[in-house]
Amino acid sequence: MLRQPRRPLRSLPHAILPSLVLVLLAALAGCSPRYDWRTILSDEGQYAALYPGKPTSAARDVAIAGRKLPMTMEASRIDDTLFAVGVVTLPADDAALRREALASMQAGLVANLGAHPEAPARTRAITVTSAAKPPVALEGVELTVTGVSPQDKSPRRLTARLVASGTRAYQAVVLEAGDAARDARQAEQVEQFLTGFHPF
Repeated sequence: MLRQPRRPLRSLPHAILPSLVLVLLAALAGCSPRYDWRTILSDEGQYAALYPGKPTSAARDVAIAGRKLPMTMEASRIDDTLFAVGVVTLPADDAALRREALASMQAGLVANLGAHPEAPARTRAITVTSAAKPPVALEGVELTVTGVSPQDKSPRRLTARLVASGTRAYQAVVLEAGDAARDARQAEQVEQFLTGFHPF
């Protein structure tokens, strides 16, 4: 595995959870459209992920389960598709708090997508394997929802896997926009990214 050197995360003003996606979209606007898959090990986020390009990092506090908690996100953009992993650090290793955090993160992702009155969000229970040796099976949820961007009215499709372990709650997200959101042309890349995500 290729270990990507970590860079200090810059402090950003407080904002709600969905705004991190907009920050990273702007930061990644000049990236190459070529898929260049590489495994990134995040010591700070405590996960391994298979990215299609070199990720950019952002960090800020977010409102999760009625609390102001730190969140980091790393993302890589290919054309109009964003591949991202977000990690919220929880104040305690508590099962109830993990459930609250995942519910709050899921609601934030759905709200960020824009209008979707004719296509309600779909969820299904999944198993996410950890990066431990041997791997540990973690209960998670996969979220799929389509919508329309409130900015440019273009179609969007979001596919995400949410899981929590210990004092961290994770979201691995693929956000497709424009033509890519209308069909399954990137289904293989979406699946490759989501299945390549493993918490420590």
